[in-house]
Amino acid sequence: MRFRLLFFLLMYCAVSQSQPTQPADYGLQAFTIHDNSLGTIRFYVSSKDIGKKKPVLLALDGSGQYPMALFVQLRKGSFVANSFDQGLLELADKFHVVMISKPGINFCDTINIDKDSASVADAVALLPPSTEYRQRAGFQWRIAAASRVLDYVYSHFPVNKSKVVAYGYSEGAQVVPGLSVANKKITHCACIAGSGLNQFYDFITAVRMKAAQGAISPQEAQQQVDSLFAQFAAIYAAPHDTQREWEGHSYQRWASFCSDIPMDNLTKLNIPIFMTAGTNDASSPIYGLEYVKLEFLRLGKKNLTFRVYPTDHSFQEMKRVNGKDTVISHKQEMTADMMKWLKM
Repeated sequence: MRFRLLFFLLMYCAVSQSQPTQPADYGLQAFTIHDNSLGTIRFYVSSKDIGKKKPVLLALDGSGQYPMALFVQLRKGSFVANSFDQGLLELADKFHVVMISKPGINFCDTINIDKDSASVADAVALLPPSTEYRQRAGFQWRIAAASRVLDYVYSHFPVNKSKVVAYGYSEGAQVVPGLSVANKKITHCACIAGSGLNQFYDFITAVRMKAAQGAISPQEAQQQVDSLFAQFAAIYAAPHDTQREWEGHSYQRWASFCSDIPMDNLTKLNIPIFMTAGTNDASSPIYGLEYVKLEFLRLGKKNLTFRVYPTDHSFQEMKRVNGKDTVISHKQEMTADMMKWLKM
């Protein structure tokens, strides 16, 4: 999974004049768990029919230190950008939809920009990670926090235990296989635009593909690959370093995610698995995901449903229609496929 830091915020960016900045503005109720080792875990449950017995959809988002809502105040006006998929809340009539903030991150943060206008990218560039996020962020925290939240929901809300879905998008899709191995309450695992192999491998393959396409010479490719291997060696040699960064993430974050390979956890699962890939997804290249399907065939495992869409990381397809470039969203198609897989 090749990380482009802004893509994970921009995927579900929403601009609004009403400035929805509180959980209730999105139909969510806020909860906290205080854990001695994990710190404060902030999570949110869809409030619609919260007292009704329903399945659970535990949704883990992509990478980065972003709040659920980012309020951007300009000299003239303001806007709100969201880092979570609001479309999932449309499933609240069928599920208790649960979302979790990253460590040390509030539901909403405010950025003041002394300009008349600014983009979401401008705002995000001014949003440094909190000290707690820098210290705790990583694969292990996300697994442990999500498991604690699921246990809480399981014991405090009326849950239809026949369908407890771990749904992960992007980085979250790398977390949910490990979470499903760790927490046996999970009955279904949905990996949306995630990864199958070591994330570092995507960077190497991208360089080799550039060389194969003639964009760079074989010699340049080898120099770049050698540089990547040197960088990866430095990260693996300092797996708890929270100060040094590469590609927008701390060494600790990279080491944690690149020491636990999704396919290793996926092949341990016997529950139903739903996995998606986009043919034009530069952030989660399809070749690493298709290897998962190949491995399941090799092992004779029948619990994987694998769906491919002609899209980028945001489930968008660029198409030429009547002489114009047109963006076609396949998000609803993907969600419909998932619901069919769930038999709902």
